[in-house]
Amino acid sequence: MTDTRNTTPPDVQQQTIYITGDTKPDAFDRALGEAERGTKIVYHIGQHCGGLHRFAAARAETEKRCFLFCKRDGVGQFAYLAVKR
Repeated sequence: MTDTRNTTPPDVQQQTIYITGDTKPDAFDRALGEAERGTKIVYHIGQHCGGLHRFAAARAETEKRCFLFCKRDGVGQFAYLAVKR
């Protein structure tokens, strides 16, 4: 039997922000700063974690400001995202 209950706390937002096309160096930090807890920030889509924002995402995760994930986004493609803590 599959558990279909919503386990997301009521105070957590479930919004997604895409910054994959933003070439400003501070785009990730701005998006994370403006995001509510639980907001997903997609910072790269590709076969490997690359792109302009990967180092900012790694730094934010080290500073415990977000969690990092990757999610399959088609054949051989992955979406790399951060979720604000």
